[in-house]
Amino acid sequence: MKNFLLLTMMFLILSSTSLLSQSSNKNKMSKADKAFMMQNYFEAEKLYKDAYSKEKNRAKKTELIFLQAECARNIGTPLHLKKATAMYKRAIKAKYPHSEIFLRLAQVLQKQQKFSDAIIQFEKYKTFKPEDERADIGIQSCLFAENALKNQSRYELSPFQHNSNQDDYSPCYSSRDYDEIFFTSSRDESFGKNKDGFSGNSFTDIYWSKYDNKKKRWSKPSAFEEPMNSGDHEATPTLNKRGNEFYFTRCMQNSNVKPIPTCEIYFSKKKGKSWISPVLLPLPYDSVSSFAHPSISADGKVLYFSSDMNGGYGGKDIWYIKKIQRDEWSEPINLGDEINTSGNELFPFIHQDGSLYFSSDGHVGMGGLDIFKATFDSENNLRFIDNMKSPINSCNDDFGIIFEDNEERGYLSSNRIGSKGDDIYRFNLPKLNITLSGIVTDFKTKQIITSATISLEGSDGSSYQINTDNSGRYFFDKDLIKENVTYQLNVSSDGYLSTNFTQSTIGIKQSLNLVQDIILEATLKEIVLPKIEYDYNSAQLRKESKDALDALINVLIENPNVVVQLRSHTDNRAGDDFNMELSQRRAQICVDYMVAKGIEPMRLIAIGMGENEPFVMDVKDGKLKLGILLDNKFIEKLKRKKDREKAHQYNRRTDFKVVLDSFYDSESDRVLPNKN
Repeated sequence: MKNFLLLTMMFLILSSTSLLSQSSNKNKMSKADKAFMMQNYFEAEKLYKDAYSKEKNRAKKTELIFLQAECARNIGTPLHLKKATAMYKRAIKAKYPHSEIFLRLAQVLQKQQKFSDAIIQFEKYKTFKPEDERADIGIQSCLFAENALKNQSRYELSPFQHNSNQDDYSPCYSSRDYDEIFFTSSRDESFGKNKDGFSGNSFTDIYWSKYDNKKKRWSKPSAFEEPMNSGDHEATPTLNKRGNEFYFTRCMQNSNVKPIPTCEIYFSKKKGKSWISPVLLPLPYDSVSSFAHPSISADGKVLYFSSDMNGGYGGKDIWYIKKIQRDEWSEPINLGDEINTSGNELFPFIHQDGSLYFSSDGHVGMGGLDIFKATFDSENNLRFIDNMKSPINSCNDDFGIIFEDNEERGYLSSNRIGSKGDDIYRFNLPKLNITLSGIVTDFKTKQIITSATISLEGSDGSSYQINTDNSGRYFFDKDLIKENVTYQLNVSSDGYLSTNFTQSTIGIKQSLNLVQDIILEATLKEIVLPKIEYDYNSAQLRKESKDALDALINVLIENPNVVVQLRSHTDNRAGDDFNMELSQRRAQICVDYMVAKGIEPMRLIAIGMGENEPFVMDVKDGKLKLGILLDNKFIEKLKRKKDREKAHQYNRRTDFKVVLDSFYDSESDRVLPNKN
């Protein structure tokens, strides 16, 4: 009996302990779920891990493995990404029932540059959810990232010297000399004493640092005093061009009312050397939506920001408001679905040239948030969206980019491999050393031409002129030849026809010397245009004849001081008077055509030669051998009608000869050529 009572008591105690354990585990699960919902991933991860160690149910244990992986993925450090990968694989092995696990595993593999493995997981996810565009975008992004890492742009990156062991991100320039920056940091000396559950760091504040030109270094960062900084999150500062208006994001502490912290945009004005107490920017705030990442245009009239407010296209979208008058703004306007996606578009930056930089995880990219550049036309219509590629972008999160005006340098933020969380990086596009040189020679003699004039005009508005030296060479050095410019070269010399060339530095990715050797043809010589031919007894221009005249027009445009004589010829199948009149009409119709195209009449002389100058073959053409004079005596000896017609066609022609290279387009200085 005593033994029975003892056994009964032991059973009751064990049952009670089991019930208490189950109750305790449910309580931990509830706390973990709440922490996860509030994005307190560090806390949630610990609670899920603790709950897993006490859970007996196999299906629930599998769910807890997945939830731990989700926490690690959202924390996103390189160590946590590895951890997430292992946990997702464990959950898959334990038969986790939901297909989303393959998408999540693919995403963390992509961030670790394991592109082939990531594509396999994206493909698996597609078999379950073929309609979900995230799989196709993920596959395209992996292929894009592989190529981008192999073909990197010329940008160079280096870490900001005052990055801390916590998060540092989203700098902005606060002076026109670019020698002072404001930025966001969660370093230990922050105002707020609470820890952020998302990152595990202190709440963020806004800091400033000034560059010392003598010491060539930035000063130790200092935090703004209250009320600019507070016990909440302050982040993502931006200033107008004058530096007297300051906008930033403030995110309230977590609470039961707002399970996920909502963010609002504040602004402050400078009074003297101090900033007045910040006030809330008038936006349609509610208890759910967040408004963050302000960026003000150079003139202070347009402010861009990111928000998940109603009316967007997915997660967080980029919106803008226009200043109506002092402290009064328009209603928010969405940038549209060409920029905004079903993912997240964040951290806008409006460049002084009107282009918009932003970060997105919804466009094809390298993984995580990528930085993109949107270019607009003069009517503010979107032209292009370009991924900034590697090394600006990595397979992790890249965001918060800023530029110096008219320069390819600035700062960005990233949690890429090698960072200590979110870090600030300086970037710079090194200037290429591009030169342009060549030698100018005579077409016929092959001799060098000294003192030839080379005029250079760039698509950027630049204009230079130099002469060839005693060796016939010319040289434009690296200070004159710029990147991404198309140049027109005009080369001229006394006694020669001018010529034009085009050289471009667009797309050049390394320093080099562009070589453009130039050959000039001497003027005052006869030039035959064999394509100006006519039908029998006709003065009408054929299409191919017009094409030949167009080529001559281009020569005359390039050589505005040249006067030419157009001489038309006939075959010998009519009387002398008729042929002379026909050839004159043929010459004149060529002149009329060219005048209609813009050539000055005084530069064109029409002469009818009749049948007086038969053509001398300059090429072999069947029975018509090189050097043969196609006169009446020779043509009558040809047996085939086909050969005779061909000879007559060679004789029906117009050629031209340069008779003057010193024509001036003014009545007082005009030199008139002699027709003889």
